[in-house]
Amino acid sequence: MERLGAPSMSWFGHNWLPDYVLPAVVSAAIAWVGLAREFTGKGRLLGSWASSALMLLVLVLMGAVAAGAVALLPHAASIPPVIAGAATGATALPRRKQDETTQPYIKFMTLGIALARERLVQRVHLDACTWADRFVHGIENSAQLRVFVHDLKLYLLERHPLAAETRTINTIYQDVETAIDLALDVQTRIDEACREAERAPTGDERFARRQAFGTALAHCGHLLRYAYVHGRRSEYDELKALRAKALSDDAFHGQVLPPQRRWFERWLTR
Repeated sequence: MERLGAPSMSWFGHNWLPDYVLPAVVSAAIAWVGLAREFTGKGRLLGSWASSALMLLVLVLMGAVAAGAVALLPHAASIPPVIAGAATGATALPRRKQDETTQPYIKFMTLGIALARERLVQRVHLDACTWADRFVHGIENSAQLRVFVHDLKLYLLERHPLAAETRTINTIYQDVETAIDLALDVQTRIDEACREAERAPTGDERFARRQAFGTALAHCGHLLRYAYVHGRRSEYDELKALRAKALSDDAFHGQVLPPQRRWFERWLTR
């Protein structure tokens, strides 16, 4: 039986919404803004279910820390002043370069927030790599890859006209072109050797040809990751159209001149 005049400690009697839920929501909202700013130009926080779950975990942990701080705030007066002064002064101590990485005890003190953020960074990077690998699936030869990479470069240059971005796109494109030229040289050399000897490619030759083409695909993935990281989800259909154009026969056997229209067709379009 509660004492007369004593405040009720039940959830129904306690004003827990402004005391705990509101600080947790505000902390999670601020954390979301910080994560969005941090990952701008690095990847997509909602690129996959795994990255979305990790981001939600970080927000929940930040909200839990805020609610815990509110719960412990009334007991702050019981902390000895010496300990409070030591803890405050320790934050101003200079750190060595190797100490800038998150240590295990820091991960434990932050209730796993640092560990969850590290996993989020890794997951976002893996999402971009997986997206690029899946996107180049279906490109089977260096000619198709060259057409696609050239159109992709022009597409990116139109949407990222800044000098620094243009320089980055052109640098990646040159690496892709070099890898494609090497793959074509390997394929041409093997084809000529097989034609002169009237034989099929050996296992080593097939491996060398596949390895060179795989290297070119990997460099193309770098350009695709740039499009993924700095682009928008709405651009996915346009990128698929570029890939479909490179895979179609029209990219190599298109008509040089447009078809001539008959006189009545020209008259009807006036």
